[in-house]
Amino acid sequence: MRFKTLISILYLLIFFVLIIFIVSSSVQVKAKYSDDCLACHEDKDLIMEKNGRKISLYVNPSVYKASVHGGADCKDCHQGYNPEEIPHNPKSKGVNCNECHDIKKNTSSVHNNVKCYSCHGYHDVVTAKEFAKSDNCINCHNTKSITSFKQSVHFRKNISCDKCHKGGHEVIKISKSESTRLCSQCHRNAFNEVNNSVHKQASGKGQTPVCVDCHGYHSINTNRLSIEAQSCYKCHLNEKMFPGKEKGSADFVAQYEKSVHNSVRKNGIPAASCTDCHGDHLIKGSKDLETKDGILESCIRCHDKAVKEFRMSKHGNNVEKSPGNPFECTDCHGEHGILAVKLDSKLSKLMQTDMCLECHKDNKFQSKFKPGTELHINDYLNSAHYIKLREGNPNAASCTDCHGSHAMLNALDPNSPINPKNISSTCGQSNCHNKIYNEYKGSIHDVSVQTKEKSDAPTCVNCHGSHGLLKKDDPANPLAKPNGVVQLCSDCHASVRIVENNNLPKGIVTDFNSSFHGLALRGGSQEAADCGSCHGVHNVRPSSDPMSSIHDNNLPQTCGKCHPGATLATFKTPIHLVESAEENVILKWVKILYTFLIIAIIGFMVLHNIFDFIKKLRTKH
Repeated sequence: MRFKTLISILYLLIFFVLIIFIVSSSVQVKAKYSDDCLACHEDKDLIMEKNGRKISLYVNPSVYKASVHGGADCKDCHQGYNPEEIPHNPKSKGVNCNECHDIKKNTSSVHNNVKCYSCHGYHDVVTAKEFAKSDNCINCHNTKSITSFKQSVHFRKNISCDKCHKGGHEVIKISKSESTRLCSQCHRNAFNEVNNSVHKQASGKGQTPVCVDCHGYHSINTNRLSIEAQSCYKCHLNEKMFPGKEKGSADFVAQYEKSVHNSVRKNGIPAASCTDCHGDHLIKGSKDLETKDGILESCIRCHDKAVKEFRMSKHGNNVEKSPGNPFECTDCHGEHGILAVKLDSKLSKLMQTDMCLECHKDNKFQSKFKPGTELHINDYLNSAHYIKLREGNPNAASCTDCHGSHAMLNALDPNSPINPKNISSTCGQSNCHNKIYNEYKGSIHDVSVQTKEKSDAPTCVNCHGSHGLLKKDDPANPLAKPNGVVQLCSDCHASVRIVENNNLPKGIVTDFNSSFHGLALRGGSQEAADCGSCHGVHNVRPSSDPMSSIHDNNLPQTCGKCHPGATLATFKTPIHLVESAEENVILKWVKILYTFLIIAIIGFMVLHNIFDFIKKLRTKH
């Protein structure tokens, strides 16, 4: 049994030796054939002429042996040649790859009529895996459009031709309409966004752009400037596609070229391009941008502070309450033709004010939120501020100087520039009424406004008005009248509610009107002293304050303006003649005596005349 096993093993060894011998003999024979061929064809100068052309017959031995066909014999491909005949048989069948490679023709392939060696090479054939990495396609497809593929993002990410056009022997040509579906295989999110964009909505008009319209075929453009030049401008500046002058027309879009977004550049890149506002794949149309979250979400990408201020403002709040109202960035700044604020004539102080008035006058919008304010705002057209603006004074107050530009807050908001606590500092800006503000600051009125939650003390607008502020010498200005200042002060100091709430002296207005100064003013005197002559105009302070114009130490200077040379006793004479037993007992008794004498004398005269009349009647009859 053991002997039979050894015999079987011996037979197997003999069989394997024979197989190896046969294979090696075959290789040697093939090698002999190849060596015979290369003996001539390794000559670099070996050529032949065909149809008047010289064709090189050189084969690089090292390249050939390193190729995937290195183990094949020359005659495996070049059949019908007799190496003994020189020249070789001229009627050879040519190379037929199908004898080894079972290649099925694909009727949809664009390479059906292309010879195998056009792609795979002649004697330097590489494996399919290595071939896919090479530039073989560009050897034939060497137009400028296709060679630009080497600069594309696809090339940088090692995405080869066969990824889109298929590889092997099923190479396809991609139509423009098919490109979007093909791109979606990798760029699914972008594909979904495009399907929901305004571009997709235009499909019914036959104007829908596809991926290659914007990004190109082989260059795969991702630079936003190039994309705009190649696609956005190409379509949207086409007057045939977008005629007219209206919103959305080519003329409307062309305004962008002169806008601040395009003209202000850094390293050649504009401040804002088409995609910055409209998006890249999920392109927003005008209807989308006109919504509350449309324009604001677009502008906030660059103008974060301004948009946040706007959203907190009255305009921003009104957008939320009434989305149909045109309170958006574009209503003031425009859309494509946005200019820098300093360069935009529309946003000059005068034009800016007129733009605000387009909405806020003639009962257009304000009545929806604050009825009755339209007449109040229309007064601004006759105000000193507006007149100065029209005369060209750049320092005259416009709407934004008082209300702010983006952070336009309600007057009740503590941060609003027109809140009672902030009015004086708003009017007292450095280029406006700064000197007057410094006088008002620290006055009894200012202290009351700043320290009390709800103060009755006046601010600038209580005395001068807000929108309808007039020049001090304007005949229509109440303060220009002789008794105007007294009447203005009386609005508060003669008010029972204000006097009681603030513990103010009672009856001072009535008593002043009965004084020499008051009577003179009521008589039309332009020289008689009014409230401001003694107490000051803006720097009104209590008599106990050393800075007050009616403090004992300052009375000679105050009264001396009208009464030079008067004695100190004259300065301390009561002006308002306020009746008070504690302050002036003699004055009280004098008044009582005068009242008694007047009643007694007039009463005696009346009785005398009655008795005299009765006596005459009796005498006559």
